Amino acid sequence: MVKPQISNDEIILNYIRRHGPVSKALIARQTKITPPTVTNICANLIRQGLVYEDRQERSALGRPSMLLGFNTDIETILIVHVRTHAIVYYVTTVGQRILYQAETSIIGCTADEIMQHMYKDMQELFNGDYAIKSIGLVLRGPVDSSKGISIYSPNGKWNNIPFKYILEERFHVPVYVENDVRCLSTGEYYFGSGKEMDNLIVLKFSYGLGVSLIYHGELYRGVNDSAGEIGYGVIRLDEKGNEVRLEDIASETSIHTYVLEQMEKGRYTSVQDNPLVTSKAFRVEPIYEAAVEGDEVCLEALSRVGHYLGIALANIANLFNPERIILSSAMGNAVGVMDPILRGVLERNSYKTHAINLEYSGNGSYYTLLGMIDIVSAKRAEEAWLG
Repeated sequence: MVKPQISNDEIILNYIRRHGPVSKALIARQTKITPPTVTNICANLIRQGLVYEDRQERSALGRPSMLLGFNTDIETILIVHVRTHAIVYYVTTVGQRILYQAETSIIGCTADEIMQHMYKDMQELFNGDYAIKSIGLVLRGPVDSSKGISIYSPNGKWNNIPFKYILEERFHVPVYVENDVRCLSTGEYYFGSGKEMDNLIVLKFSYGLGVSLIYHGELYRGVNDSAGEIGYGVIRLDEKGNEVRLEDIASETSIHTYVLEQMEKGRYTSVQDNPLVTSKAFRVEPIYEAAVEGDEVCLEALSRVGHYLGIALANIANLFNPERIILSSAMGNAVGVMDPILRGVLERNSYKTHAINLEYSGNGSYYTLLGMIDIVSAKRAEEAWLG
């Protein structure tokens, strides 16, 4: 497949959008576009109302330079994030200012019920006071982003739902559909702890496992848009010779499963009466907190999963040799428990060309939101704003 060429106008507009206020000299230096071309394009962007002159920056040499900023209020977008237990709605500007936020529980809902909740809540927002011009839909599981199809949803249990077509027919605005881990990695790359790192791995450690690769500054998608499904990787064989997937033994679900198994065996744990742990729509945060406080069963759960997660990280590091690996999770203070385990496995199993640069991020929802806003904005720049 031939990669579409990005115009100089798009490159410059996106650079100002992500890094502004910036000078034309810095734009030329960073984008490798000639200064006269940068000057002409910036003048056009100002005339179109996409960019404005923000302020003058004093310089030790020569005249002060004018800094250019992005018009963050040119469009309002609706971001819909279908998470494990809830659908979260954000109405934002393209400048990342949140105008509205709400969520709807989908615990115990069928696939049809989840979709009906989503359509109803979105319609209410479109009937409200916000002039929504586009929609970004964030989903778990494999997504064909070019066609806007959810190939499979691990929480919704649906297959091949053409959300782009469905939502555009309903709401008559452009719709962009993306996998949650790719949104997360985009947010981390442009605005988080992966900033300016052109070879970056982001691993989302949650109820399942997902990986996203930034390669030479661009999101790597694979041949049919399904790269990164590391949770489906086989880690070992069980006693019967059946394949055991990484997601089954190196995820928050496996932490929870181990704790329940030990409770069934009669072992005491401080979380055994916690409804957040024992309910079907469980949460893992109480297990993390109990592990930090020294609960033996919870510590064992983290140690067991940490060993396999460390193996996954070592394999990733050996295969891709990234500048940094960002592990995004809700571990909180339990990072202090997990980190020595992960680093021990990494040290024993990674190829010794350089130390593994491993960072933790505990604000995955926020960077997922920022990443989807950026993805939608880049598409709107290409398809609408630049005419």
